[in-house]
Amino acid sequence: MRIVSFIFLFVFLFGSDNNLTKILNKIDKNSPDYSYALILVKKINNLKPNIIKCECDVKNSNDFINNFLKIVNLRDKTFQIDNKLKELNKKIEVLNNTPLSDLEKIYYQKLEDVLKTQKEFINKNLPIWERELFDKLNLVNFNTQKAKTNILKLKNKLDILKREFEKLNIELQKWILLNNTTQINSIQNLIEKNVDKQKQVYMELIKNNLVLFFDGLTKKEKKVFDLDKKIVELAKKLSLDRAIEIEIKNFEKLEFKNKYLLYSSKQEVENVFDKFINMINYPLFKINKKEITPLDLFIFLLILFFGWFVGKYYKKLIYSLRKKYDINYSTATLLANMGYYFILTLAFLIALKSIGLDLSSLAIVAGALSVGIGFGLQNIVSNFVSGIIMMFEKSIKVGDYIQIDQTTRGEVVDISMRSTVIKTNDNINLIIPNQTFIQNQVINWTMNDDIVRFRVPFGVAYGTDIDKMEKILLEELQKSNLPFIRSKNENLIPRIVFIEMGNSSLNFELFVWVNGKFARMPRRTRSKFLKFIYKKLNEYGFEIPFPQNDIHFRNELEVKLKK
Repeated sequence: MRIVSFIFLFVFLFGSDNNLTKILNKIDKNSPDYSYALILVKKINNLKPNIIKCECDVKNSNDFINNFLKIVNLRDKTFQIDNKLKELNKKIEVLNNTPLSDLEKIYYQKLEDVLKTQKEFINKNLPIWERELFDKLNLVNFNTQKAKTNILKLKNKLDILKREFEKLNIELQKWILLNNTTQINSIQNLIEKNVDKQKQVYMELIKNNLVLFFDGLTKKEKKVFDLDKKIVELAKKLSLDRAIEIEIKNFEKLEFKNKYLLYSSKQEVENVFDKFINMINYPLFKINKKEITPLDLFIFLLILFFGWFVGKYYKKLIYSLRKKYDINYSTATLLANMGYYFILTLAFLIALKSIGLDLSSLAIVAGALSVGIGFGLQNIVSNFVSGIIMMFEKSIKVGDYIQIDQTTRGEVVDISMRSTVIKTNDNINLIIPNQTFIQNQVINWTMNDDIVRFRVPFGVAYGTDIDKMEKILLEELQKSNLPFIRSKNENLIPRIVFIEMGNSSLNFELFVWVNGKFARMPRRTRSKFLKFIYKKLNEYGFEIPFPQNDIHFRNELEVKLKK
Protein backbone atom coordinates (compact mmCIF):
# COMPACT_ATOMS: atom_id res chain seq x y z
CA MET A 1 0.00 0.00 0.00
CA ARG A 2 2.82 2.33 0.91
CA ILE A 3 4.62 1.63 -2.41
CA VAL A 4 1.42 2.29 -4.38
CA SER A 5 0.95 5.65 -2.62
CA PHE A 6 4.50 6.72 -3.45
CA ILE A 7 4.06 5.71 -7.10
CA PHE A 8 0.81 7.69 -7.24
CA LEU A 9 2.50 10.74 -5.77
CA PHE A 10 5.43 10.46 -8.16
CA VAL A 11 3.14 10.35 -11.19
CA PHE A 12 1.06 13.18 -9.79
CA LEU A 13 4.05 15.37 -9.03
CA PHE A 14 5.96 14.88 -12.25
CA GLY A 15 3.22 13.97 -14.70
CA SER A 16 0.82 16.77 -14.00
CA ASP A 17 2.88 19.71 -15.28
CA ASN A 18 1.11 19.66 -18.65
CA ASN A 19 -2.31 19.75 -16.96
CA LEU A 20 -1.24 22.64 -14.73
CA THR A 21 0.06 24.56 -17.78
CA LYS A 22 -3.18 24.03 -19.66
CA ILE A 23 -5.26 25.27 -16.73
CA LEU A 24 -2.92 28.23 -16.21
CA ASN A 25 -3.26 29.25 -19.91
CA LYS A 26 -7.02 29.49 -19.51
CA ILE A 27 -6.64 32.27 -16.94
CA ASP A 28 -6.30 35.86 -18.16
CA LYS A 29 -2.73 37.04 -17.46
CA ASN A 30 -3.99 40.55 -16.68
CA SER A 31 -6.42 39.19 -14.12
CA PRO A 32 -5.58 39.39 -10.37
CA ASP A 33 -6.34 35.66 -10.24
CA TYR A 34 -3.33 34.92 -12.44
CA SER A 35 -0.82 35.84 -9.71
CA TYR A 36 -2.73 33.69 -7.24
CA ALA A 37 -2.75 30.85 -9.82
CA LEU A 38 1.06 31.06 -10.20
CA ILE A 39 1.48 30.74 -6.42
CA LEU A 40 -0.84 27.72 -6.41
CA VAL A 41 1.17 26.03 -9.19
CA LYS A 42 4.38 26.63 -7.26
CA LYS A 43 2.82 25.21 -4.10
CA ILE A 44 1.51 22.16 -5.98
CA ASN A 45 4.97 21.43 -7.35
CA ASN A 46 6.57 21.85 -3.93
CA LEU A 47 4.06 19.66 -2.06
CA LYS A 48 5.81 16.55 -0.76
CA PRO A 49 5.03 14.28 2.18
CA ASN A 50 7.03 15.16 5.28
CA ILE A 51 8.25 11.79 6.50
CA ILE A 52 9.01 11.98 10.22
CA LYS A 53 11.17 9.44 12.00
CA CYS A 54 11.48 8.75 15.68
CA GLU A 55 14.98 7.82 16.80
CA CYS A 56 14.84 5.89 20.07
CA ASP A 57 18.27 6.87 21.37
CA VAL A 58 17.96 6.46 25.13
CA LYS A 59 20.77 7.13 27.61
CA ASN A 60 18.85 8.25 30.68
CA SER A 61 15.34 8.88 31.99
CA ASN A 62 15.13 12.34 30.32
CA ASP A 63 15.83 10.77 26.92
CA PHE A 64 13.21 8.11 27.57
CA ILE A 65 10.56 10.68 28.56
CA ASN A 66 11.39 12.95 25.60
CA ASN A 67 11.17 10.03 23.16
CA PHE A 68 7.85 9.01 24.68
CA LEU A 69 6.52 12.56 24.22
CA LYS A 70 7.73 12.48 20.58
CA ILE A 71 5.58 9.41 20.05
CA VAL A 72 2.70 11.20 21.77
CA ASN A 73 3.12 14.22 19.46
CA LEU A 74 3.14 11.92 16.42
CA ARG A 75 -0.05 10.29 17.65
CA ASP A 76 -1.55 13.74 18.10
CA LYS A 77 -0.40 14.68 14.61
CA THR A 78 -2.58 11.91 13.15
CA PHE A 79 -5.58 13.48 14.90
CA GLN A 80 -4.64 16.89 13.49
CA ILE A 81 -4.33 15.35 10.01
CA ASP A 82 -7.85 13.93 10.36
CA ASN A 83 -9.20 17.40 11.14
CA LYS A 84 -7.33 18.88 8.16
CA LEU A 85 -8.68 16.18 5.85
CA LYS A 86 -12.24 17.02 6.92
CA GLU A 87 -11.64 20.70 6.18
CA LEU A 88 -10.14 19.87 2.78
CA ASN A 89 -13.14 17.75 1.81
CA LYS A 90 -15.46 20.62 2.68
CA LYS A 91 -13.39 23.03 0.55
CA ILE A 92 -13.33 20.66 -2.43
CA GLU A 93 -17.12 20.23 -2.25
CA VAL A 94 -17.83 23.97 -2.52
CA LEU A 95 -15.47 24.69 -5.43
CA ASN A 96 -17.07 25.61 -8.78
CA ASN A 97 -15.95 24.41 -12.22
CA THR A 98 -13.73 27.36 -13.22
CA PRO A 99 -10.03 27.32 -14.29
CA LEU A 100 -9.03 28.85 -10.97
CA SER A 101 -11.22 26.51 -8.91
CA ASP A 102 -9.86 23.54 -10.88
CA LEU A 103 -6.38 24.62 -9.90
CA GLU A 104 -7.46 24.99 -6.27
CA LYS A 105 -9.07 21.57 -6.41
CA ILE A 106 -5.81 20.03 -7.68
CA TYR A 107 -3.94 21.74 -4.85
CA TYR A 108 -6.38 20.53 -2.18
CA GLN A 109 -6.48 17.00 -3.61
CA LYS A 110 -2.70 16.80 -3.73
CA LEU A 111 -2.49 18.19 -0.19
CA GLU A 112 -5.04 15.55 0.86
CA ASP A 113 -2.90 12.77 -0.66
CA VAL A 114 0.21 14.12 1.04
CA LEU A 115 -1.53 14.21 4.42
CA LYS A 116 -2.91 10.70 3.96
CA THR A 117 0.58 9.44 3.13
CA GLN A 118 1.98 11.06 6.28
CA LYS A 119 -0.77 9.60 8.43
CA GLU A 120 -0.33 6.14 6.92
CA PHE A 121 3.41 6.27 7.53
CA ILE A 122 2.97 7.36 11.17
CA ASN A 123 0.28 4.78 11.94
CA LYS A 124 2.39 2.02 10.42
CA ASN A 125 5.55 2.91 12.35
CA LEU A 126 4.09 3.96 15.71
CA PRO A 127 3.80 0.35 17.04
CA ILE A 128 7.42 -0.24 16.00
CA TRP A 129 8.65 2.90 17.76
CA GLU A 130 6.58 2.08 20.84
CA ARG A 131 8.10 -1.41 21.00
CA GLU A 132 11.64 -0.09 20.51
CA LEU A 133 11.20 2.41 23.32
CA PHE A 134 9.50 -0.11 25.60
CA ASP A 135 12.39 -2.56 25.21
CA LYS A 136 14.67 0.07 26.75
CA LEU A 137 12.36 0.72 29.72
CA ASN A 138 14.12 -1.65 32.11
CA LEU A 139 17.52 -0.19 31.19
CA VAL A 140 16.60 3.24 32.55
CA ASN A 141 16.78 4.32 36.20
CA PHE A 142 13.97 6.73 37.11
CA ASN A 143 14.67 9.10 40.00
CA THR A 144 11.25 9.19 41.68
CA GLN A 145 12.37 11.22 44.71
CA LYS A 146 13.61 14.04 42.53
CA ALA A 147 10.40 13.86 40.45
CA LYS A 148 8.22 14.18 43.58
CA THR A 149 10.22 17.20 44.75
CA ASN A 150 9.93 18.79 41.31
CA ILE A 151 6.16 18.18 41.25
CA LEU A 152 5.71 20.07 44.54
CA LYS A 153 7.77 23.00 43.29
CA LEU A 154 5.96 23.06 39.96
CA LYS A 155 2.54 23.06 41.68
CA ASN A 156 3.57 26.07 43.77
CA LYS A 157 4.86 27.82 40.67
CA LEU A 158 1.62 27.06 38.85
CA ASP A 159 -0.44 28.50 41.71
CA ILE A 160 1.61 31.71 41.55
CA LEU A 161 1.14 31.95 37.78
CA LYS A 162 -2.62 31.41 38.12
CA ARG A 163 -2.90 34.17 40.71
CA GLU A 164 -0.88 36.49 38.45
CA PHE A 165 -3.18 35.54 35.57
CA GLU A 166 -6.26 36.55 37.58
CA LYS A 167 -4.65 39.84 38.59
CA LEU A 168 -3.74 40.57 34.97
CA ASN A 169 -7.31 39.90 33.88
CA ILE A 170 -8.61 42.31 36.52
CA GLU A 171 -6.06 44.87 35.38
CA LEU A 172 -7.08 44.32 31.76
CA GLN A 173 -10.73 44.99 32.58
CA LYS A 174 -9.76 48.24 34.26
CA TRP A 175 -7.86 49.51 31.21
CA ILE A 176 -10.66 48.38 28.88
CA LEU A 177 -13.08 50.52 30.85
CA LEU A 178 -10.62 53.44 30.66
CA ASN A 179 -10.17 52.73 26.93
CA ASN A 180 -6.38 52.95 27.23
CA THR A 181 -5.14 51.05 24.15
CA THR A 182 -1.45 51.15 25.12
CA GLN A 183 -2.06 49.58 28.51
CA ILE A 184 -4.50 47.06 27.02
CA ASN A 185 -1.88 45.82 24.54
CA SER A 186 0.75 45.71 27.27
CA ILE A 187 -1.46 43.66 29.62
CA GLN A 188 -2.49 41.33 26.82
CA ASN A 189 1.18 40.62 26.06
CA LEU A 190 1.78 39.85 29.72
CA ILE A 191 -1.25 37.52 29.73
CA GLU A 192 0.08 35.67 26.69
CA LYS A 193 3.45 35.24 28.36
CA ASN A 194 1.75 34.02 31.52
CA VAL A 195 -0.22 31.45 29.52
CA ASP A 196 2.98 30.26 27.82
CA LYS A 197 4.65 29.87 31.20
CA GLN A 198 1.67 27.89 32.50
CA LYS A 199 1.92 25.57 29.50
CA GLN A 200 5.61 25.04 30.21
CA VAL A 201 4.84 24.20 33.83
CA TYR A 202 2.14 21.76 32.77
CA MET A 203 4.59 20.07 30.42
CA GLU A 204 7.16 19.77 33.22
CA LEU A 205 4.48 18.35 35.50
CA ILE A 206 3.64 15.77 32.82
CA LYS A 207 7.31 14.81 32.47
CA ASN A 208 7.83 14.36 36.22
CA ASN A 209 4.61 12.38 36.60
CA LEU A 210 5.75 10.22 33.69
CA VAL A 211 8.90 9.47 35.69
CA LEU A 212 6.71 8.14 38.50
CA PHE A 213 4.52 6.31 36.00
CA PHE A 214 7.33 4.51 34.19
CA ASP A 215 9.08 3.67 37.46
CA GLY A 216 5.84 2.05 38.66
CA LEU A 217 5.51 0.33 35.30
CA THR A 218 8.94 -1.30 35.58
CA LYS A 219 7.95 -2.58 39.02
CA LYS A 220 4.46 -3.62 37.77
CA GLU A 221 2.76 -1.62 40.49
CA LYS A 222 -0.99 -1.02 40.28
CA LYS A 223 -0.53 2.62 41.22
CA VAL A 224 0.26 3.34 37.57
CA PHE A 225 -3.49 3.17 36.85
CA ASP A 226 -3.99 6.09 39.24
CA LEU A 227 -1.02 7.97 37.82
CA ASP A 228 -2.25 7.67 34.23
CA LYS A 229 -5.43 9.54 35.17
CA LYS A 230 -3.38 12.41 36.66
CA ILE A 231 -1.21 12.58 33.55
CA VAL A 232 -4.24 12.65 31.24
CA GLU A 233 -5.82 15.44 33.31
CA LEU A 234 -2.60 17.50 33.02
CA ALA A 235 -2.42 16.77 29.28
CA LYS A 236 -5.89 18.27 28.81
CA LYS A 237 -4.38 21.70 29.49
CA LEU A 238 -2.15 21.19 26.43
CA SER A 239 -4.80 19.41 24.31
CA LEU A 240 -2.69 16.24 24.33
CA ASP A 241 -4.96 14.15 26.56
CA ARG A 242 -6.34 11.93 23.79
CA ALA A 243 -2.91 11.07 22.35
CA ILE A 244 -1.14 10.60 25.70
CA GLU A 245 -3.93 8.40 27.03
CA ILE A 246 -3.62 6.03 24.06
CA GLU A 247 0.17 5.79 24.40
CA ILE A 248 0.03 5.24 28.16
CA LYS A 249 -2.51 2.44 27.67
CA ASN A 250 -0.32 0.86 24.98
CA PHE A 251 2.71 0.82 27.32
CA GLU A 252 0.56 -0.64 30.11
CA LYS A 253 -0.57 -3.42 27.77
CA LEU A 254 3.04 -4.16 26.79
CA GLU A 255 4.10 -4.40 30.45
CA PHE A 256 1.16 -6.17 32.06
CA LYS A 257 0.22 -8.26 28.99
CA ASN A 258 -2.54 -10.72 30.01
CA LYS A 259 -2.95 -9.14 33.44
CA TYR A 260 -3.71 -5.76 31.85
CA LEU A 261 -7.32 -6.76 31.19
CA LEU A 262 -7.84 -7.55 34.87
CA TYR A 263 -6.17 -4.37 36.12
CA SER A 264 -7.77 -2.10 33.52
CA SER A 265 -11.22 -3.62 34.13
CA LYS A 266 -10.92 -2.83 37.80
CA GLN A 267 -9.78 0.66 36.91
CA GLU A 268 -12.64 1.09 34.47
CA VAL A 269 -15.11 0.06 37.17
CA GLU A 270 -13.61 2.69 39.46
CA ASN A 271 -13.75 5.27 36.67
CA VAL A 272 -17.38 4.44 35.93
CA PHE A 273 -18.17 4.66 39.63
CA ASP A 274 -16.44 8.06 39.87
CA LYS A 275 -18.33 9.28 36.83
CA PHE A 276 -21.58 7.99 38.31
CA ILE A 277 -20.90 9.82 41.59
CA ASN A 278 -20.12 13.02 39.69
CA MET A 279 -23.24 12.62 37.57
CA ILE A 280 -25.64 12.13 40.48
CA ASN A 281 -24.09 15.12 42.28
CA TYR A 282 -24.30 17.39 39.24
CA PRO A 283 -26.58 20.39 39.97
CA LEU A 284 -29.65 20.45 37.74
CA PHE A 285 -31.40 23.59 38.99
CA LYS A 286 -31.76 25.79 42.05
CA ILE A 287 -34.61 26.36 44.49
CA ASN A 288 -34.07 29.26 46.89
CA LYS A 289 -30.30 29.16 46.23
CA LYS A 290 -30.24 25.42 46.99
CA GLU A 291 -28.75 23.35 44.16
CA ILE A 292 -30.84 20.28 43.37
CA THR A 293 -28.93 17.24 42.06
CA PRO A 294 -30.18 13.92 40.60
CA LEU A 295 -29.27 12.31 43.95
CA ASP A 296 -31.54 14.81 45.74
CA LEU A 297 -34.39 14.01 43.36
CA PHE A 298 -33.83 10.28 43.86
CA ILE A 299 -33.91 10.64 47.65
CA PHE A 300 -37.02 12.83 47.37
CA LEU A 301 -38.86 10.25 45.23
CA LEU A 302 -37.61 7.36 47.39
CA ILE A 303 -39.05 8.94 50.56
CA LEU A 304 -42.35 9.63 48.78
CA PHE A 305 -42.47 6.03 47.57
CA PHE A 306 -41.69 4.76 51.07
CA GLY A 307 -44.45 7.00 52.50
CA TRP A 308 -46.91 5.71 49.90
CA PHE A 309 -45.92 2.11 50.71
CA VAL A 310 -46.33 2.67 54.48
CA GLY A 311 -49.68 4.39 53.85
CA LYS A 312 -50.98 1.45 51.81
CA TYR A 313 -49.80 -1.00 54.48
CA TYR A 314 -51.50 1.13 57.15
CA LYS A 315 -54.83 0.98 55.27
CA LYS A 316 -54.60 -2.80 54.95
CA LEU A 317 -53.76 -3.07 58.65
CA ILE A 318 -56.81 -1.02 59.67
CA TYR A 319 -59.14 -3.13 57.52
CA SER A 320 -57.60 -6.34 58.86
CA LEU A 321 -58.19 -5.20 62.48
CA ARG A 322 -61.78 -4.15 61.77
CA LYS A 323 -63.35 -7.53 62.55
CA LYS A 324 -61.00 -8.26 65.44
CA TYR A 325 -61.98 -5.10 67.34
CA ASP A 326 -65.55 -4.90 65.98
CA ILE A 327 -65.01 -1.63 64.10
CA ASN A 328 -67.75 -0.81 61.59
CA TYR A 329 -66.73 -0.39 57.98
CA SER A 330 -67.35 3.36 57.75
CA THR A 331 -65.21 4.08 60.84
CA ALA A 332 -62.46 1.84 59.50
CA THR A 333 -62.55 3.70 56.18
CA LEU A 334 -62.35 7.06 57.97
CA LEU A 335 -59.35 5.91 60.03
CA ALA A 336 -57.69 4.35 56.99
CA ASN A 337 -58.11 7.40 54.73
CA MET A 338 -57.15 9.99 57.33
CA GLY A 339 -54.07 8.01 58.39
CA TYR A 340 -53.12 7.40 54.77
CA TYR A 341 -53.21 11.08 53.82
CA PHE A 342 -51.43 12.05 57.04
CA ILE A 343 -48.59 9.63 56.23
CA LEU A 344 -48.36 10.97 52.67
CA THR A 345 -48.22 14.58 53.91
CA LEU A 346 -45.59 13.70 56.51
CA ALA A 347 -43.52 11.85 53.88
CA PHE A 348 -43.73 14.87 51.58
CA LEU A 349 -42.47 17.23 54.30
CA ILE A 350 -39.65 14.84 55.25
CA ALA A 351 -38.72 14.51 51.56
CA LEU A 352 -38.45 18.30 51.26
CA LYS A 353 -36.33 18.47 54.38
CA SER A 354 -34.07 15.64 53.22
CA ILE A 355 -32.95 17.52 50.12
CA GLY A 356 -32.12 20.57 52.21
CA LEU A 357 -35.13 22.73 51.42
CA ASP A 358 -36.24 25.06 54.19
CA LEU A 359 -39.86 24.26 55.04
CA SER A 360 -40.46 27.95 55.68
CA SER A 361 -40.17 28.41 51.93
CA LEU A 362 -43.46 26.55 51.66
CA ALA A 363 -45.10 29.85 52.57
CA ILE A 364 -44.01 31.18 49.18
CA VAL A 365 -45.36 28.07 47.48
CA ALA A 366 -48.60 28.39 49.44
CA GLY A 367 -48.92 32.01 48.33
CA ALA A 368 -48.43 31.06 44.70
CA LEU A 369 -50.79 28.14 45.15
CA SER A 370 -53.50 30.39 46.58
CA VAL A 371 -53.39 32.48 43.41
CA GLY A 372 -53.73 29.31 41.37
CA ILE A 373 -56.64 28.22 43.54
CA GLY A 374 -58.39 31.50 42.92
CA PHE A 375 -58.16 31.08 39.15
CA GLY A 376 -58.31 27.39 38.37
CA LEU A 377 -58.04 25.09 41.37
CA GLN A 378 -61.05 26.23 43.38
CA ASN A 379 -63.11 23.17 42.43
CA ILE A 380 -60.32 20.81 43.42
CA VAL A 381 -59.83 22.53 46.76
CA SER A 382 -63.60 22.66 47.32
CA ASN A 383 -63.81 18.91 46.75
CA PHE A 384 -60.83 18.35 49.05
CA VAL A 385 -62.34 20.36 51.91
CA SER A 386 -65.74 18.75 51.35
CA GLY A 387 -64.12 15.31 51.65
CA ILE A 388 -62.57 16.25 55.01
CA ILE A 389 -65.92 17.59 56.27
CA MET A 390 -67.71 14.40 55.22
CA MET A 391 -65.14 12.20 56.94
CA PHE A 392 -65.44 14.03 60.26
CA GLU A 393 -69.13 14.86 60.10
CA LYS A 394 -70.12 11.30 59.13
CA SER A 395 -73.37 12.48 57.54
CA ILE A 396 -72.43 10.18 54.69
CA LYS A 397 -70.37 7.08 55.49
CA VAL A 398 -69.02 4.12 53.62
CA GLY A 399 -71.82 1.54 53.46
CA ASP A 400 -74.67 4.10 53.47
CA TYR A 401 -77.36 3.83 50.82
CA ILE A 402 -77.95 7.32 49.44
CA GLN A 403 -80.03 9.00 46.77
CA ILE A 404 -78.85 12.15 44.99
CA ASP A 405 -81.76 12.55 42.56
CA GLN A 406 -84.62 10.50 41.17
CA THR A 407 -82.31 8.32 39.05
CA THR A 408 -79.05 8.34 41.03
CA ARG A 409 -78.90 6.13 44.11
CA GLY A 410 -76.58 3.48 45.45
CA GLU A 411 -74.24 2.32 48.21
CA VAL A 412 -71.22 4.43 49.22
CA VAL A 413 -68.15 2.22 48.74
CA ASP A 414 -65.35 4.78 49.20
CA ILE A 415 -64.84 8.36 50.31
CA SER A 416 -61.55 9.92 49.23
CA MET A 417 -60.25 13.47 49.52
CA ARG A 418 -61.56 14.52 46.12
CA SER A 419 -64.52 12.30 45.29
CA THR A 420 -66.92 9.65 46.56
CA VAL A 421 -67.61 6.35 44.83
CA ILE A 422 -71.23 5.11 44.78
CA LYS A 423 -72.08 1.61 43.58
CA THR A 424 -75.57 1.40 42.10
CA ASN A 425 -77.82 -1.67 42.08
CA ASP A 426 -76.83 -2.02 38.42
CA ASN A 427 -73.25 -2.64 39.67
CA ILE A 428 -72.10 0.66 38.17
CA ASN A 429 -69.60 2.75 40.09
CA LEU A 430 -70.37 6.48 40.05
CA ILE A 431 -67.51 8.85 40.92
CA ILE A 432 -69.12 12.00 42.29
CA PRO A 433 -67.22 15.14 43.44
CA ASN A 434 -67.44 15.64 47.21
CA GLN A 435 -68.81 19.18 46.95
CA THR A 436 -72.02 17.71 45.46
CA PHE A 437 -72.86 16.17 48.85
CA ILE A 438 -72.14 19.41 50.74
CA GLN A 439 -73.90 21.86 48.42
CA ASN A 440 -76.91 19.78 47.30
CA GLN A 441 -79.67 17.87 49.07
CA VAL A 442 -78.84 14.19 49.51
CA ILE A 443 -81.17 11.47 50.83
CA ASN A 444 -79.38 9.04 53.13
CA TRP A 445 -81.57 5.96 53.42
CA THR A 446 -79.37 4.28 56.02
CA MET A 447 -77.69 7.09 57.90
CA ASN A 448 -78.27 5.81 61.47
CA ASP A 449 -79.66 2.34 60.67
CA ASP A 450 -80.78 0.34 57.66
CA ILE A 451 -84.53 0.32 58.55
CA VAL A 452 -86.66 2.01 55.87
CA ARG A 453 -90.44 2.42 55.61
CA PHE A 454 -91.90 1.71 52.19
CA ARG A 455 -95.17 3.22 51.01
CA VAL A 456 -96.91 0.92 48.53
CA PRO A 457 -99.84 2.69 46.80
CA PHE A 458 -102.94 0.81 45.55
CA GLY A 459 -106.63 1.47 44.92
CA VAL A 460 -110.01 -0.32 45.06
CA ALA A 461 -113.34 0.47 43.47
CA TYR A 462 -116.02 2.59 45.04
CA GLY A 463 -118.43 0.47 47.07
CA THR A 464 -115.72 -1.82 48.43
CA ASP A 465 -115.92 -2.82 52.07
CA ILE A 466 -112.69 -1.11 53.08
CA ASP A 467 -112.56 -2.52 56.62
CA LYS A 468 -112.85 -6.06 55.31
CA MET A 469 -110.28 -5.38 52.59
CA GLU A 470 -107.83 -3.90 55.11
CA LYS A 471 -108.27 -6.78 57.56
CA ILE A 472 -107.73 -9.44 54.86
CA LEU A 473 -104.64 -7.80 53.44
CA LEU A 474 -102.96 -7.36 56.84
CA GLU A 475 -103.74 -10.95 57.85
CA GLU A 476 -102.45 -12.36 54.56
CA LEU A 477 -99.38 -10.11 54.84
CA GLN A 478 -98.44 -11.68 58.19
CA LYS A 479 -98.78 -15.17 56.64
CA SER A 480 -96.60 -14.27 53.65
CA ASN A 481 -92.82 -14.54 53.39
CA LEU A 482 -92.42 -10.98 52.20
CA PRO A 483 -89.28 -9.20 53.51
CA PHE A 484 -90.71 -6.82 56.09
CA ILE A 485 -89.99 -6.41 59.80
CA ARG A 486 -92.22 -8.53 62.00
CA SER A 487 -92.26 -6.84 65.37
CA LYS A 488 -94.65 -6.21 68.29
CA ASN A 489 -93.49 -2.62 68.37
CA GLU A 490 -96.44 -0.57 67.25
CA ASN A 491 -94.22 1.81 65.34
CA LEU A 492 -93.01 -1.07 63.13
CA ILE A 493 -96.37 -2.81 62.57
CA PRO A 494 -97.61 -2.76 58.92
CA ARG A 495 -100.49 -0.34 58.35
CA ILE A 496 -102.91 0.48 55.57
CA VAL A 497 -103.72 4.17 55.34
CA PHE A 498 -106.71 5.62 53.44
CA ILE A 499 -105.22 8.41 51.36
CA GLU A 500 -108.05 9.84 49.25
CA MET A 501 -111.17 9.24 47.28
CA GLY A 502 -109.97 9.61 43.74
CA ASN A 503 -111.77 10.08 40.45
CA SER A 504 -112.01 6.35 39.78
CA SER A 505 -110.88 4.65 42.99
CA LEU A 506 -110.45 4.70 46.70
CA ASN A 507 -106.66 5.16 47.15
CA PHE A 508 -104.70 3.55 49.95
CA GLU A 509 -101.05 3.11 50.92
CA LEU A 510 -99.54 0.08 52.62
CA PHE A 511 -96.86 1.16 55.15
CA VAL A 512 -94.25 -1.57 55.79
CA TRP A 513 -90.85 -1.43 57.45
CA VAL A 514 -87.97 -3.12 55.64
CA ASN A 515 -84.32 -3.56 56.61
CA GLY A 516 -81.13 -5.20 55.35
CA LYS A 517 -80.46 -5.69 51.69
CA PHE A 518 -84.14 -5.22 50.77
CA ALA A 519 -84.00 -1.63 52.01
CA ARG A 520 -81.31 -1.02 49.41
CA MET A 521 -83.49 -2.38 46.56
CA PRO A 522 -86.51 -0.05 46.66
CA ARG A 523 -87.93 -0.87 43.24
CA ARG A 524 -87.67 -4.64 43.60
CA THR A 525 -88.99 -4.58 47.17
CA ARG A 526 -91.94 -2.37 46.25
CA SER A 527 -92.64 -4.69 43.31
CA LYS A 528 -92.94 -7.69 45.67
CA PHE A 529 -95.59 -5.92 47.75
CA LEU A 530 -97.54 -4.67 44.72
CA LYS A 531 -97.68 -8.21 43.34
CA PHE A 532 -98.90 -9.47 46.70
CA ILE A 533 -101.69 -6.83 46.90
CA TYR A 534 -102.79 -7.44 43.32
CA LYS A 535 -103.04 -11.22 43.84
CA LYS A 536 -104.91 -10.95 47.13
CA LEU A 537 -107.42 -8.38 45.82
CA ASN A 538 -108.21 -10.65 42.89
CA GLU A 539 -108.26 -13.72 45.10
CA TYR A 540 -110.91 -12.24 47.46
CA GLY A 541 -112.97 -10.61 44.71
CA PHE A 542 -112.15 -6.98 45.38
CA GLU A 543 -112.51 -4.90 42.25
CA ILE A 544 -109.44 -3.05 41.10
CA PRO A 545 -110.67 0.03 39.22
CA PHE A 546 -109.20 1.81 36.27
CA PRO A 547 -109.89 5.33 35.00
CA GLN A 548 -113.19 5.59 33.11
CA ASN A 549 -115.63 8.34 31.97
CA ASP A 550 -119.44 8.14 31.57
CA ILE A 551 -120.86 10.09 28.59
CA HIS A 552 -124.54 11.15 28.76
CA PHE A 553 -126.45 12.09 25.52
CA ARG A 554 -129.49 14.36 25.82
CA ASN A 555 -132.34 13.87 23.34
CA GLU A 556 -132.64 17.24 21.58
CA LEU A 557 -136.07 16.39 20.04
CA GLU A 558 -137.52 15.59 23.50
CA VAL A 559 -136.25 18.88 24.77
CA LYS A 560 -137.91 20.81 21.99
CA LEU A 561 -141.32 19.07 22.49
CA LYS A 562 -141.26 19.89 26.19
CA LYS A 563 -140.83 23.48 25.28
